[in-house]
Amino acid sequence: MDVQALTTGRLALREKIDRHPGVEYLSVTLLLSVITLLAHGQSLQGFWRWDDGAHLSYAAQYAPWQYFFEPLVAQGHSSANVAPWNLLFYDINLSLFGMAPAGHYAHLLFVMALGSVLFYAVLRQWLAPLPALVGAVALLLGKPTAHIAAGLMHGHYATGFLFAMLSILGWTRHLQGGREYWLGLSTLAYLLATACKEVYVPLVILLPFLPVGGLRQRMHALIPFVLIALAYVGWRYLLLGRLMGGYSQGIFEASEALRQLLKVPKLLLGSKPPGNLLALAFFGLLCLAAVKRRLNSPMLLVSFGIVLLPLVPLTAFPGIHSPDRYLFVPWIAFSACLAAVWPQGLRPMAATLASGVLVAALAGVHAQEKQVLGPNLAYWDTLYRFALSLDKARQGIFVAPEFGGTDEGYKRFVLTRARQTADLFVPNPQPGDLRVVDEKSPSADSIALDTLQFFEFSGGHMVPMSTDKLAEKWHNPTRMQPAQSPR
Repeated sequence: MDVQALTTGRLALREKIDRHPGVEYLSVTLLLSVITLLAHGQSLQGFWRWDDGAHLSYAAQYAPWQYFFEPLVAQGHSSANVAPWNLLFYDINLSLFGMAPAGHYAHLLFVMALGSVLFYAVLRQWLAPLPALVGAVALLLGKPTAHIAAGLMHGHYATGFLFAMLSILGWTRHLQGGREYWLGLSTLAYLLATACKEVYVPLVILLPFLPVGGLRQRMHALIPFVLIALAYVGWRYLLLGRLMGGYSQGIFEASEALRQLLKVPKLLLGSKPPGNLLALAFFGLLCLAAVKRRLNSPMLLVSFGIVLLPLVPLTAFPGIHSPDRYLFVPWIAFSACLAAVWPQGLRPMAATLASGVLVAALAGVHAQEKQVLGPNLAYWDTLYRFALSLDKARQGIFVAPEFGGTDEGYKRFVLTRARQTADLFVPNPQPGDLRVVDEKSPSADSIALDTLQFFEFSGGHMVPMSTDKLAEKWHNPTRMQPAQSPR
């Protein structure tokens, strides 16, 4: 083998790519799009899940300007958070795709793929192509990303991430000598990101610590972002009636909060061989980067605070017990840090081998989480499909407290709202209401025992229940108390 010829060819190819960045970004876009489809394409066969019924109904009922600016409408959707883009995501999809879930999921995967490309573009402002690509691939294969892709109710997380990356990209391009429109684009993207989810508001704190431009340049460019952050505080107060949001359930305990936060690395990586390999590799690369003084300590500390502090209130309720959407921002930080500490100056063969092993470990972690999620997704797909197709005059649904515990009428609420929304998109909807009962349904629902055939989820299907079995499962001394509909 002519090693010199191979080296010469590789350098020539690299020089050509450097002279034509469009080729690089087109190639990366195609690659990350393929990875998105391979890792998350199964969502295209998914149905409505979790909170979808409630969000679909609310988006169909109200106009965007109402849930963006009317306090009563906004609080009717959520009294804990300000995230109107959550409803706008459903609103846009209902306008484009109606009640066809595949179109909704296609929109979600498109946003995720584009977000990963922008993440790569952001990392490329400081890093070589390979570490930037490693970071983008890590982002797509993370456990929290699997949760984001599995649920349309997470669309605002993905969209907010896309806007946040666009904001950082515009910020760096402007401070690198770009025209003023880059700053305008960055400011607008930040504004939209804050409308998606509160977790993106602290971006204003991170921007001045990014190593680009002079300090005076950064402080001057930061002014519109500070104004947006202040306006956000006022907007939040307008909608919620208070400056601090979050869930009101649960009691905060410092010791329990610390215990849950210390579990975050294990939740993200797991304790099986792929996760252990990934943790060992990351820790080793982090130590190596520290020894070689390649770490930006101020930015690292600020990032750690931005990632950690929003998690603290969640330890009281609902708790941090799985690598779900609440750990998406920590996974973004992990992916960026992994790219930043990637060793420099590796020979091509060593770099290829190292990146291959790392991606294999990431794929293993991803596959494990998909396996864990599988039964939950199958349950909700089956439940929603049956709810939207059953004969309301003859059939009903009994839901047990599984995949969510004792839900206080939650499944009943989301399923009935989904059927009501679906009826808006058919020319002659069947009259009547969808009957869904659970262990705490009011006793008045017992009238339906003689007129409806009830079904329950069992063995991956909805199966009919005998009257005796339904009465046995339904018996609850507290059922006279009506269940509350969750928001």
